Amino acid sequence: MKEIKPETFKETLPIQIRFSDIDALGHINNNVYFSYFDLGKTTYFETVKGKSDISWTDGLIVVAHIEVDFLSPVYYREGIVVDSKVTRLGDKSGIFLQQIRNVKNGEIKCRCKSVFVTYDAHTQASIPIPDTWRKIISEHEGLEEEKVLAE
Repeated sequence: MKEIKPETFKETLPIQIRFSDIDALGHINNNVYFSYFDLGKTTYFETVKGKSDISWTDGLIVVAHIEVDFLSPVYYREGIVVDSKVTRLGDKSGIFLQQIRNVKNGEIKCRCKSVFVTYDAHTQASIPIPDTWRKIISEHEGLEEEKVLAE
């Protein structure tokens, strides 16, 4: 089993497991985890946005790469949350770290690292992360300037 180092997350979203999420073995189907991670991303951006007038659609976010470690199955009726944070911002991309965690015992069930790219749908090209996004995410996560600007 892969060694998972503990991480601190500021954003946590409780997940309601649906009947359709369960496979024949009685646990959550692996492809369903991706919808949980998407919910976590949506909630993350809404939380970080706060009361500002920042628009997350001025420069769309697309997932360019995703890697997942499935550590332990999640069963129906198990209380779980998805934890989310941005760990790095480059010029045109950033890295999300997310995990599915059991709320009773803290066991990490699954960990996901995804690279997102800011993208202009009109030109169909990547664009620099808007300065307002960079500032608000960096302040929220406490990212250092060197880490933020590193690509």
